[in-house]
Amino acid sequence: MDKSLSLTVKRSKGGTRRTLPKIDAMLDWGVVKEGDIIVAKDRGNEGVLQANGNILADDKELSLQAWLKEIYGWSSVQTYVFAIHKQSGKSLSAIREEYMEHQAKDVSNNL
Repeated sequence: MDKSLSLTVKRSKGGTRRTLPKIDAMLDWGVVKEGDIIVAKDRGNEGVLQANGNILADDKELSLQAWLKEIYGWSSVQTYVFAIHKQSGKSLSAIREEYMEHQAKDVSNNL
């Protein structure tokens, strides 16, 4: 499966669920880069994005999810909403959506 594409999956209970690309795809696209600073939304905590998609903060390497859960003390967190790309000031969710919309426009323009 190509991790760079959005995937819509039918659910057994009816309806669909959209599976969005993860941080590794965003790194591949070049919309975020190794060494970029990621900030926890509404907190002062910062970490450095690693080539494998993890965050290095306080000399510990953690997944984005684990890092944010540790900061907020929540059992789950919307990772891409609460992770802010310091250089752009945008959430990873917004960056991902913008890129995907741009790609969709490019595809439709080439048809």
